[in-house]
Amino acid sequence: MYSFDNYPIPVGIFKADDGVEIPWFEYGDKFASETIFLLNGFTCNQFNIAKLVAGLATKYRVVTFDYRGQGLAYQLRHKEVSIDAVLRDIDALYRHIGKIPVILMGYSMGCQLAVEWNFRDNHNFKAIVLLFGIYGRIFDTFLNLPIFTPLFHAAHRVFPRLKGAYGALWKFLHTLPYNLRVTFGRGVLINPKLVTEEELRPFLDQLAYLDLEHLINMAYAIHHHSNEKEFHKILAPCLIISGEKDLFAIPAHSERVHANVKDSSYAMIAGGTHNAVLENSQEIIDRVQLFLNEHSFS
Repeated sequence: MYSFDNYPIPVGIFKADDGVEIPWFEYGDKFASETIFLLNGFTCNQFNIAKLVAGLATKYRVVTFDYRGQGLAYQLRHKEVSIDAVLRDIDALYRHIGKIPVILMGYSMGCQLAVEWNFRDNHNFKAIVLLFGIYGRIFDTFLNLPIFTPLFHAAHRVFPRLKGAYGALWKFLHTLPYNLRVTFGRGVLINPKLVTEEELRPFLDQLAYLDLEHLINMAYAIHHHSNEKEFHKILAPCLIISGEKDLFAIPAHSERVHANVKDSSYAMIAGGTHNAVLENSQEIIDRVQLFLNEHSFS
């Protein structure tokens, strides 16, 4: 069984609307003048954002949490798996920290959630930072190939009959030797030349113990939810960052958001994959800090 002995220690728990207790994390100086409210990505945990958080925490308070079914909350579930359910948990944590003005930051699926959260209540955040974002219909462009949407729908339909076999395959693939797993992801989601085994392996190893049924249903919800008519409500200063080699959240998605958010700033990480938050963390930190400094959020 995966050990959480070296996992970051939560600062506490917050209670969701359905009574479930969820761990949350705080990095940096809790009395810092600015708080970054960070929404992580799909299947992610505190390890994949560790370098990003460490860099930002030198100047900012960073607040985040593990979604149900992921990270330290991997055994927690919603009664229904949906974007709405995750947003209710985000609301609960936001209330827990006092509904203070924050810098909203999303990574991957976290961008989709951030845009939707802003659209529903137009929170008037101080600023919004969107990193390597997906915004719905993600399988339509995965690897720049159109075949993945019908494949995913087929897998979702037959999953109830084959979930035992699917689950066994998922665990087998994620317990293969480290070098073999990295080879499978090379050039698609990972650039192993820019990240050490010590930095990447804690994130990869935990994937084996996630519930595949929950992941399949969450992926379905992510794919079928769209932010397309929501970007105009982003009124706060907005920075959008994409990765040149990101074949999961291809740069075209970020460029589309940039075109639809008035006065937004856009940057592309040269050679950046979807794992750039680990691989190119310092460049991302520098760009985020420059953007926040320009808007006097330092």
